[in-house]
Amino acid sequence: MTAQNFDACLDFVRTAEGGYNDDPKDPGNWLCGDKGKGDTLIGSHYGVSAMTLAAWSAPVAISADNMRALDLKTFDAIARSRYWNPLAGSALPAGVDLMTFDFGWNCGVGASATLLQRIVGAVADGRIGPKTLDAVSHIDVTDLLPQIDPDSLAALHARLGLPPSSGIGPEVRRALARPGGAEMATVMVLCGMQQREYRSRDGFRRFGRGWLARTRRRTETALAMVSAAAARGGAPFES
Repeated sequence: MTAQNFDACLDFVRTAEGGYNDDPKDPGNWLCGDKGKGDTLIGSHYGVSAMTLAAWSAPVAISADNMRALDLKTFDAIARSRYWNPLAGSALPAGVDLMTFDFGWNCGVGASATLLQRIVGAVADGRIGPKTLDAVSHIDVTDLLPQIDPDSLAALHARLGLPPSSGIGPEVRRALARPGGAEMATVMVLCGMQQREYRSRDGFRRFGRGWLARTRRRTETALAMVSAAAARGGAPFES
């Protein structure tokens, strides 16, 4: 259980998103009108979109001033209620929780849940429940390794101190058999899948460079969480 990781994951999101943003080219900054009314530029704050804050504040209407004044307590409550809890963050392994939560914040809860379910062989219905969590807890590294894309595999080799051309050989398998190995492999597979998902999105031409950079930071932070969790368990993961 990694409930204590919520604050660390939330700090990552807040830092990655930054403060108030009113870029008119970002669709997340617009509040869609109803009953024939036009859209309104509200902006976003800490990555909380205009539509998300409007739904949270309903039936009270919001303005750009409300978004600018968004406080950390409200940010925390929205993140926990709309993202962390639906993604079962407190039941996911350390590192996997950040990968799932931050990508869900960026691309939607359903999209993030579906990627994790595809990796662990659960029904990809976009809802993380007991069956998905059971699949996560019993994942076999042997099933994960073929899912690692070439770039992530090269990064894994570097982390393990292995030659880039060593493929998925016995050295990799032995290293990932140690405590934290399955979580490390899951993070690396998620990294590649999330990058591919970003590349398929309509906004990739405009926002793609930032999305990919964020994925790299997310992955490095998640891997540090994996190592820290293994160390707390008395079996530090070392390359």
